[in-house]
Amino acid sequence: MFRYFIRRVIQLIPVFFITTALIFIVIRLIPGDPIQAQFGERRVPENLRAAYEARYHFNEPLWKQYFLYMGDVLTFDLGESVASQRPINDLFREALPRSATLAGMAIALQAVIAIPLGIAMARTKDRFFDNMSLVVTLVALAIPVFVLGLVAQTTIGLQLGWLPISYDQSLKSFVLPAVVLAVTSTAVTARLMRTTLLEVGREDYLRTARAKGLSESRTFRVHALRNALIPVVTVLAIDLGALLGGAIVTEQIFNIPGIGFQITRAIQNRDNTIITGISVFLVMAYLIVNLVVDMLYAWLDPRIRYD
Repeated sequence: MFRYFIRRVIQLIPVFFITTALIFIVIRLIPGDPIQAQFGERRVPENLRAAYEARYHFNEPLWKQYFLYMGDVLTFDLGESVASQRPINDLFREALPRSATLAGMAIALQAVIAIPLGIAMARTKDRFFDNMSLVVTLVALAIPVFVLGLVAQTTIGLQLGWLPISYDQSLKSFVLPAVVLAVTSTAVTARLMRTTLLEVGREDYLRTARAKGLSESRTFRVHALRNALIPVVTVLAIDLGALLGGAIVTEQIFNIPGIGFQITRAIQNRDNTIITGISVFLVMAYLIVNLVVDMLYAWLDPRIRYD
């Protein structure tokens, strides 16, 4: 397992540098002047422009800007905001816990509801519960997140008064947006769990296990469920990486000042340094999540680490 882990880490290193280089270049080549954006319609004095360019290395060749930036990133310094001159690390320290709390609650709801629901759907294939669940999950997939968020705010928050409708620094204020975020992903994961279990159920090794005298519950738990969880783990990991990047629509609806809020404000202010810093952070988050998923794969299916 340790050798497999080291091999996967080595494979992620070039992916990190190639991906961050592409992100850095694309963001720097976006039309517009990030310095002028901070002054609106006013003309930027030449001395201030020169100071900005020197401070943020805008006067350097693009390749040199990238290497200077990556030198800072490797020391865990994501740079400084052009608009506010605040370190981006400080912005992350404020925003990340909020987005992480929202993401963690949404993923927990997704896993706790979707996996048992998918198992129940597979075990009652083509019966009433399975058919009704397929209809309900299809409806959940069809409703846009912003519509679901507004409906949840109006009914659960305002009319019933059960939960806060906006962020108030309490853990309770994350419940409603987490539920809204979890609805669509739960529907996808439950349907995937059902489909995977039905496919695994037709495999030869399950018939062999039954022929050897293993009980149906042990056959299902040890062989069918364990193999069916592999694609489900992938979906959960992808969703976690995406949610850590900030559920932009949901954070805006529920007024949560997380990473999604920072992304929106940076785009409005044409603050390329924040956009780049958040993008690099997302790359690192996805790669770490991907590494954890690979380790889970190797645990769920030992054949993977021996290939």
